[in-house]
Amino acid sequence: MIVCSLPATAGGQGVSNVTVAINSALPEYPKTDLTEAGAFDFITKENVTYELTASKGGDYLNGVSTLDLVMIQRHILDVAKFDSPYKLIAADANNDGKVTGQDLTELRKLILGITAELPNNASWRFPVVAQTMGSNPFPFVEKLTVSGDAANQNFVAVKIGDVNSNAAVSAT
Repeated sequence: MIVCSLPATAGGQGVSNVTVAINSALPEYPKTDLTEAGAFDFITKENVTYELTASKGGDYLNGVSTLDLVMIQRHILDVAKFDSPYKLIAADANNDGKVTGQDLTELRKLILGITAELPNNASWRFPVVAQTMGSNPFPFVEKLTVSGDAANQNFVAVKIGDVNSNAAVSAT
C-alpha cells in the first residue's frame, strides 16, 4: 500500500480537493483519489513501479492580489529576492521557467478580469517534496516514482500567483 499525506503548502497547510492519480503498467490503472480531510492511499503490489501525480484546477484568483504583484516586481528588481523556491514557482505565472515582467502581465490580466485563467499554467502546481531545488527550482519534478510499499510520499502545493501564501486551501 502507498500512503501519502494530504498535499500541503510550504507553510504546512493541508490542501483539500486535490486529485491524486496513480499509474502503472498493470491493466487496472490509472486510478485517482480526491483528497479530503485526511491522507489518501492506494493498494499496490510489490515489485511493480508506480507513478503518482497531483492536480487541482480552477479558482485562479484564489490568493492572488496586487500585493503579490508588488512582491514579484520587487524580486525582479532585486529589491527583495524570494527566500523560497516555492515562491519562484508561484511567481512563474506564464510557466516559462523564469520570473519576468511577462508573469506580472499575466497576473494583472487575471486580477483585472481580462482573463479567467492563466493560459499556460495550472491554478495549482505540485512539486515533489524530496527534490533539491536550490535557488533555481526550474525545471522541477511533479511526478513521484515509487515501487511496492512506499509510505509518506508527498507533494508541496503551490498556488500560482500567490507568493504571499494567503490562498484559501479549504482543508479541515
